[in-house]
Amino acid sequence: MDERGRVVGRVTSCAIDQEGYLTGQAFVDNKTSAEGTRIYIYQGASNKEQKAPAVLTIGDRVALPNPATIISRFSKL
Repeated sequence: MDERGRVVGRVTSCAIDQEGYLTGQAFVDNKTSAEGTRIYIYQGASNKEQKAPAVLTIGDRVALPNPATIISRFSKL
């Protein structure tokens, strides 16, 4: 998702690198693909339907997206 909550793509793969960072690949809109762009990803998002914010009550749980940054697919030498 972008900073406005609009879906901009889909993660296709993800793995943990040697330093413990999650690194993945995704298809994203061209408008969102600039290196350094901040996006938000639902990791392991459930297929379970979520409640609308207006009907949440104390003790309810909701999935929250994690921040991510677009980086180059190719390393810089």
